[in-house]
Amino acid sequence: QDITNTMVESFKLNDVLRMILETIYRALDCRRVIFCLRDARSGQLVGRIGLGEEAEALKGLFQVPLRLPADGAADLFSVVTLKGADTLIADAATPSIAGRLPVWFRDRIQAPTFLLLPMSMKHQGKDMVLGLIYADKGQAHSLQLSEKDLSLLRTLRNQAVMAFRQTAAGG
Repeated sequence: QDITNTMVESFKLNDVLRMILETIYRALDCRRVIFCLRDARSGQLVGRIGLGEEAEALKGLFQVPLRLPADGAADLFSVVTLKGADTLIADAATPSIAGRLPVWFRDRIQAPTFLLLPMSMKHQGKDMVLGLIYADKGQAHSLQLSEKDLSLLRTLRNQAVMAFRQTAAGG
């Protein structure tokens, strides 16, 4: 509700995003939450805002390509983001998952359980990826979400998309 109230007045996009990330961070008792934003020059998502354990230092590692490689062997983050599929990984050590994680994630982030909430909006009739909300915890299977939790998380993500829309519309 606070976020909606903030968006009625003139607001700074970063402030709204930070409120959304803090809400997720606290509500899920996360180890860290990172917001990735589409970078027009590189054509990939880049970590911009981080909350929690080492998040400020680690956010720069988040580099998610928004084009599938010619060989089709895209990492999990790219595939999930391009499909727009909200994804909860209960155990990142599962072989079928571990093999699809980006190297930077396996080497440095090493989160045993995490959530990916891609953000996109219609632009010239097509879905355009705006960003990605990432949240993790320090123990496998410790991030468990009911349908109600997931619905609330989607509402928060949708508020972030609305904030982008309002900013783009200049109001």
